[in-house]
Amino acid sequence: MTNRRGTSATALALVTTLLAGTGLVGCSAAEPAGRVTVLGSWTGEEQDVFRAVLDGFEAETGIRADYQGHRDVSQVLQAGIERQRPPDVAIVPRLNDLQRYVNEDALRPLDGIAGLTDDPGAGPQLIRIAGRAEPDGQPVGPKRVYAVAVATHLKSVFWYDPARLAEVGHPRPPTSWDELVAIGSDARVSWCLGMSSPPVTGWPGTDWIEDILLHQSGQQAYEQWTRGELSWRAEPVRNAWRAWGELLQTASSRDAARAALFATWLEAGAGLFTSPPGCHLDHQGSFVVRNYRSLPDVEPGRFDFFPMPPIGSAATSSLQEVSDDVAAMFQDTEPARKLMAYLASERAQQIWRQSSEGLFFSRRGQPAGDADPVIGRIAARLGTGTLCRDGSDLLPTAVATAFERAVLVYLHQPDRLDALLTELDAVAGAVPRAEWMDLGCDPATPPTDEQGA
Repeated sequence: MTNRRGTSATALALVTTLLAGTGLVGCSAAEPAGRVTVLGSWTGEEQDVFRAVLDGFEAETGIRADYQGHRDVSQVLQAGIERQRPPDVAIVPRLNDLQRYVNEDALRPLDGIAGLTDDPGAGPQLIRIAGRAEPDGQPVGPKRVYAVAVATHLKSVFWYDPARLAEVGHPRPPTSWDELVAIGSDARVSWCLGMSSPPVTGWPGTDWIEDILLHQSGQQAYEQWTRGELSWRAEPVRNAWRAWGELLQTASSRDAARAALFATWLEAGAGLFTSPPGCHLDHQGSFVVRNYRSLPDVEPGRFDFFPMPPIGSAATSSLQEVSDDVAAMFQDTEPARKLMAYLASERAQQIWRQSSEGLFFSRRGQPAGDADPVIGRIAARLGTGTLCRDGSDLLPTAVATAFERAVLVYLHQPDRLDALLTELDAVAGAVPRAEWMDLGCDPATPPTDEQGA
């Protein structure tokens, strides 16, 4: 699940301990077949799901995979790089981190790995990046394969309880932006709005702005913005903020907006199912299904979703915002190479689907059909149209952090929009060009007939 990254005091205190453990010391040939160390953000149930994939890798190769899960992956990984003791492989939570690692020569290219770059099915998962030089940010050499998108999450969707929305006079989901605004302005309908996600906060709001920008102004404006070529004060960006404010009626709902600053996105989404309902519409990525399923008395069929409708031109209906969990290699060893190829393979992704009870989606292409109609529809949407990566994950860290802060201020003080956009332009202007990524949108991979073993 890609629900952002951050730095906490706990992470800083634990970095040395984590790096001293066997999980992050690097390759030690304890077994004849070798060993690979892996760092990721997954803990708890998500770690159990990923562990099943690693168990499959161990059974197939005889290589031991030592996994360390920590929510502050970026902080732990950076500390390991500075000490010249990074893990062999890491699941990187922010795509823009890859650009920095490539610029610093901390990331190992994947070109030529057997079973990876020569696997046609893995092609949509491969991420190609060119190093960038200071100060002008011009590419240094050609783009090379540096990472694999191992899991993909659909973000351009709204979740709801069909029965409860019908109870307040809306028996069918909206199919246009005007209909969505009309439902949202109904006094009987409320939004599930939670901005907190320790150790960081604000990313659920940035998802809103990105989604609106994509579906209001289209792919070209969205890509220009993620590359730092479009001012925050430009009309496409300004209009996205205004549309969000008008949809949520922030100016007249200060109490609800203030409460959202302290509620987590998990707490907010659970309001769909409380009695009486705490809310009726939840704008959240497909990873939220796992959380819905974990709530008491929430059975399959209790919730459904509808896609973000186009805002203006119907041409944007084929665009979908997504986020990726991305694997990258920091130590070029044979066990690490084999793991990278395995993570992109159909076999690994079959295990991932099975161990997650279907809650795994990949750019490689989903099996056609699913016993759970909601899961089947998520897979179908990820297999059509054009997939555009989460904008905040592409922005340089300083800009993304300022963006997260700005949405919090805007919720509380929408009249400060002009000042906030000016501040964001100032932050973006101070970031060297070498730190900006050039990753555009990609066509989706259609579903396959393979159902998995």
